[in-house]
Amino acid sequence: MTDRTTFCISKSQGQPDSSSRLSDHVEAPLDRGREELPVQFSLFSTIALGFSMTNSWLGYSATFVTPLLMGGSPAVFFGLIVASVATAGLAELASAYPSSSGQYHFAFMVSSPKYRPVVAFTMGWLSVVAWALTSASTAIVCAQMIGNLASIYHPSYTAESWQTYLIYALLILIATAIVCLLPRALPKGEIVMFISSFLGFVASFITVLATQNHKQSAAAVFLDYKNTSGWSDGTSFLIGLGTCMYAYLAIDGACHIAEELPNPSQDVPRAMGLTMLIGVTTVIPWTLAFLFSATDTDAVASSSIPIYTVYLQATRSQPAATMLTVWILFVYAGALVSCIVTTGRLAYAFARDEGLPYSKFFAQIHTKREAPVNATIGCAAIILLYGLIYIGSATAFNSFISMSILSLNMTYAVPQAIVLVRGRDRILPKRSFNLGRYLGPVCNAFSAFWVPFITILFCFPTSLPTTVSDMNYVSVVISGITILILLSWWGGKRKTFSGPVRLPSPTFCRCLQQC
Repeated sequence: MTDRTTFCISKSQGQPDSSSRLSDHVEAPLDRGREELPVQFSLFSTIALGFSMTNSWLGYSATFVTPLLMGGSPAVFFGLIVASVATAGLAELASAYPSSSGQYHFAFMVSSPKYRPVVAFTMGWLSVVAWALTSASTAIVCAQMIGNLASIYHPSYTAESWQTYLIYALLILIATAIVCLLPRALPKGEIVMFISSFLGFVASFITVLATQNHKQSAAAVFLDYKNTSGWSDGTSFLIGLGTCMYAYLAIDGACHIAEELPNPSQDVPRAMGLTMLIGVTTVIPWTLAFLFSATDTDAVASSSIPIYTVYLQATRSQPAATMLTVWILFVYAGALVSCIVTTGRLAYAFARDEGLPYSKFFAQIHTKREAPVNATIGCAAIILLYGLIYIGSATAFNSFISMSILSLNMTYAVPQAIVLVRGRDRILPKRSFNLGRYLGPVCNAFSAFWVPFITILFCFPTSLPTTVSDMNYVSVVISGITILILLSWWGGKRKTFSGPVRLPSPTFCRCLQQC
């Protein structure tokens, strides 16, 4: 934020009507000293936070097995290339409307006055749900990796689902404690994890290429399509493509600490753009390296820890494979802390705008810690309760995890679609990061059409024939979350929620008047 923050307050001092024009509001400057969150992040620490959450090479190391089953090495590589293109366009909106509220604030600002509240409310719920599920997915990957590493060294041991859940719960509690008790240490901690991730990438990249004498041929990596899903080749590729999006999940993370930056309109889009750039320049070379170095992709696909098997095939050394896998585990644990940071701050921002139940409680800032402790602990509690699903059904749990990819991509696409329909020149204010007259519409249109398409694909089962044990419950999850949002809106929030009440600069107000 700059030196001045703006609230838009109704002249009548009452609840502003959802369809009122911004000309019915007056601007009230807010002094920097009255802000709740301290300005503690620099551009570098923000990039570190963003990359720690997205960590493209790391995220793909945990999820590439799905496209591998759907089409072999070609699906793993080319699916990643398509996913890289699909995430562009959000940074421009962050430059125009820097706010910790992120996508639901963007959606509010670009929508027509009549629909602003309901669009912002929907995007807000999807964002909070998506980030909670993203945190859960990060924690369960760590928990599974710990249990499976133990079983590798003790073959008689097999981690039960309840044991995996207990590890999951412990990781969530530790991450939440760090976020709530050491908020001032977060920027430096993010830099440490950023450096650890980059060094892990360099070590893994060099090791698998240097130690494996027999490399796969280019034909095996790029052309040898192996579809074991039961779907046709084209359909299986498209279904696997959805999972490839996980490599760029949480690209919006930098948005949600905008109020803790000295110059968010420039630093947030820079951080997002550099996060994306670093992600692309690490995940694509890393993917090529491990695909060329893996000697038996069938063994990789059936492994309890696929990336461990890749390391083992490349190095032919169990200690080396274990060390590199533990390195990945350590960085993943750091990403969990970053995810909890973002989830708590997003929930705090949404509660501040009266979007959550018991909003006054969750919108409080701890006076000593200067952090949204209530919102962070509340989100952690929900994540812990959600994890209990894993004990009953890992398949159902994974369907919820798929929803994290869908929900976040929906929040990326909807504001861009609105901008495209209403007109970029008419809606968007002057901003430091501008995609331009030609590239901007292309990015917005791609995102607007791509997300509905992959939403349909995510509802397909990953293999045929389908049994109850491997049923895809994503459609059920989508229906459940939709019902939850509708009940919350029509149950009373439509009368109390009018959109973001904290607008970071006078540009917001002028833009709304022009719309």
